[in-house]
Order: sequence, then C-alpha cells, then structure tokens
Amino acid sequence: MDKVVTAIRDEVGAVSAKTCKTVISGVFSLAVRQGAIQANPVRELESLDASPLKAPRSFTDDELAKWFAMVSQDRRAVLADVPDLSIFLLGTGVRISESLAVLWSEVDFASNEVHVNSQINRVKGKGLVRRRTKSRAGQRILTLPEWAMDMLRRRFSADVRPDQPIFADAIGGFRDPNNVRKSLRMARQPVGSDRRRELGKVLAKARRDAGLTQVDAVQRLGCPKNRISLIETGRVRVDVPEALMLAQTYRLSAAPRKALLDLVAEAGEPSIADELDWVTSHNFRKTTATLLDEAGQTPRQVADQLGQSRPSMTQDVYFGRRARNPEAASALAKVMPTEGTDQKHGVKHGQEGSGS
Repeated sequence: MDKVVTAIRDEVGAVSAKTCKTVISGVFSLAVRQGAIQANPVRELESLDASPLKAPRSFTDDELAKWFAMVSQDRRAVLADVPDLSIFLLGTGVRISESLAVLWSEVDFASNEVHVNSQINRVKGKGLVRRRTKSRAGQRILTLPEWAMDMLRRRFSADVRPDQPIFADAIGGFRDPNNVRKSLRMARQPVGSDRRRELGKVLAKARRDAGLTQVDAVQRLGCPKNRISLIETGRVRVDVPEALMLAQTYRLSAAPRKALLDLVAEAGEPSIADELDWVTSHNFRKTTATLLDEAGQTPRQVADQLGQSRPSMTQDVYFGRRARNPEAASALAKVMPTEGTDQKHGVKHGQEGSGS
C-alpha cells in the first residue's frame, strides 16, 4: 500500500494520492468488518502533505488597476461581462459557479447584501443545473462594498425578472461556468499590438501555403490545441525558438525565415496581457481573502465570507501573503482605484462601503 500511494503521489500529485488512499482505506475497512483480514494496513501509512503546488497568488493593487483597464477596453471581454464579473468576484469572494447562480431576487439594494445559497453546474444528461452549495457553510449572506453595489445598480433595469440571474446569457438564462472561465482566459489574452497581429497573419499565410490546417500544425508541433489560433490572432507572444519550429514546420526558405525572425523580435515586446497571463477566476477569490486578512479579519471571518467550514483551509490555500502596507486598503471598499476608473465598466469614484 505504501508503494502504491507513493507512486500515485509522485506521478500524479499529493491531492490525488490522498483521495486514492481514502478509497483504498474504505475497501480495507469493509474487509475488516467482513472478517477477511485482521487490520486495515492503510491506517499505518504516513500522512500525505497535500498542500498546493503553487503558493496562493493574489492581485497587487497595480495588477488590479491593469486588469480592469485591460478588460474594460476589450470589446469581447465587455460583451462577455468580464469587467462586471471581475468586480463581483472581487467584492464577494464567491466561486464562479456561485456568482452565476445569484438571482436578482437575492440582491438587497437597501442593505447592500447578496444572498449566496446556490451554484450552477453542468450535469451530464441534464445540462445546466442550479442547486444548493456543496456545504452548509456555502449558504451565506454577504455585505458588498459600495463599488460592487454600484455595478449591480447599473446592471439592474426595470425589465429584469426577479428570477433572472444577475449574469444572464443572451436570453436571460443561466450561463455555463466553463464558458465563462473561457471568456476570462480570452480576456487575459487580448489582441496584441499591430506588429503581433501582423506576425499572426504572416504565420497563418505560411501555414496555408504549406497546405496545413490549424489542427495539422498542432499535431506536428505537439502544442496545446488552441496555441496556433492564439498566435494567428495576435493574442500571445511568440519567442525565437517557437518561431524557428513554426518556420521548419511550414518549410520556409531562408529569406522568409529571416523576415519572420525580424518580425518576431519587433513583436516580442511584453504587454499587460503577458504580465497577467496567470489570472484565473480563483485569483479574485484569493485576493478577497488576502485583502480581508490584511484588514484585520480573523480566519473565521474570512472563511465565512468565502463559504468555507474550516479556517485552516482558508489560511493554507487562500491567503496570498503580500508585503503589508498599513496605508493600503483596510478592507475591500478601498481596493478599487479612486481616480481614472471607467464609469461604464468600473465603479464610482471615491466611495467607500463595508468590506466585511
């Protein structure tokens, strides 16, 4: 058993090994109760350290400002509600599946509160299903900072139905969490500079001239399936080694290859999107936890905000330790910039509300 669990830990990860250990232990417990064996050998194994592989990362104030400036100027991100959703995630600390389940009837504009008690999941054979949060701790009432309530007031209109989600799809129904996560990924990879777009067009032509589809190129290069698409739309930076691989795959001769490398050098200047390519919906949740921690909230209070039953989980996984700045935001109400925020896609200026 020790060799099995250790192999799973080394080849897959500590979290999977811990899950497998629990399942195997249950099997042996049944065997003990049925008299097949005398003792459960799994109980003698050493405990597994299932701490996260990456340290929790939260936004800095500068990164938050860059994120909102970037997504507010990206038409596709705006159409996908990425700016407003980012505000809601930051102001509440909820999971993305929870944010998509909140109905207008669960928003109390008088008290600045939102009731969170459900989540949206895709169930095989049933489609999108709205159901209770996975634990009782997930059912909670959150008080939002004023800048988050301003966003909700702006989204609210007379023709919305009380049973309609605040982040609805085109026909007023629930949105798929996986599609929303994809929109967030695309938002952190906006169309780049003119030179990067030009590089994408050159590479797309070279691929077509070689008689290859994007799928063919992906298979030959062994890269992620959307990598070629991102390159050809100017959404990612291409370095010299990757450009050489592409040139070889597309069978470029010496002169076009040199021109390609020159263009790669010009298009290689880093952008804000390159700096924020690590962002996922979970980073907003970790930022909320970290800001509340820095504001003096107890682990129990922060765990209640996040809908977690164990404060130890909140401390170990969700607190992204940053350099403390006594003059920084004392609570969520002060995290948004007070000047230069786009009124349409940001929040009102200079307002402070409850950060609890």
